Order: sequence, then structure tokens, then C-alpha cells
Amino acid sequence: MTKKVFALRGIANVGKSDTVKKAYNLLTSKYKNATKEHEKLGVDIRSVLTINGAKIGIESQGDPNGRLEKSLSLFIEVGCKVIICATRTRGQTVNAVNKLKQSYELVWLQQDDKSDAPEQEANNLAMAKKIVEEAEKVIGV
Repeated sequence: MTKKVFALRGIANVGKSDTVKKAYNLLTSKYKNATKEHEKLGVDIRSVLTINGAKIGIESQGDPNGRLEKSLSLFIEVGCKVIICATRTRGQTVNAVNKLKQSYELVWLQQDDKSDAPEQEANNLAMAKKIVEEAEKVIGV
């Protein structure tokens, strides 16, 4: 059984959290029967979704000194097959994800900075769709 982390990496303020939240929204709108646990909804979100018996951990807060490490520990503890999260390009958040490489395949995705808001919004949505497609392959739906 392959377990994967989809880590969206990028500098500050390029839409990583927005993209992770879009992935969450795509999953919850597509899988209306998904159960939600450990949710924290606000500016940033954390949730564990169960879809067809497989758990997906989602954390949009990828800032240093944030809650990413705690969320990753929770996702492992509850048996997530897929983890979707945001990180910076280096440092504490990247290190937290790299610690998972013994038990998860790490898939690093780069969030690019676009020059205007509509282009950034379209880029964020395209990346969210890509993440959802890859996560669906892992959980077999």
C-alpha cells in the first residue's frame, strides 16, 4: 500500500494555502459522503477526510512556527494514506515533511508566483485539481 505526501512548496504569499483549501473544497464537494474529523476551519484549514475508507489529511498552514508538525503527527497517528500540505521552500516546514520519507512517498509540488491576481487564481485552481487527481489515484477512486 503506497502512502503519499503531496507537499506544495513555495515562497510566502504565492497561494499555497489557497491552493490546499481549493483541493479540500474540491474533495468535499465531489465526495459528499466523506467523513470529516479533526477539523479546524478558518483562515487556514486542517481536516482528515475519509473517502471510501481511506483517510486524507489536509493542512493549509505551511508557515514556520505554525501547526504543520502537529498536524503531520496527527495525520500519521490516525492512519492517513494521503497527506496534502503547504510548506515554504526550505527550513522548518520542509524538514517536518522530510521526516516522513521513511513511511510516505514524498511528492514535492512547486507553487509559482504569477504576476496578476486572475492568473494566480487560475494557477491555484489548476494545481488543486492536479493534487486531487493524484490523491484519488492513491486512494483508488
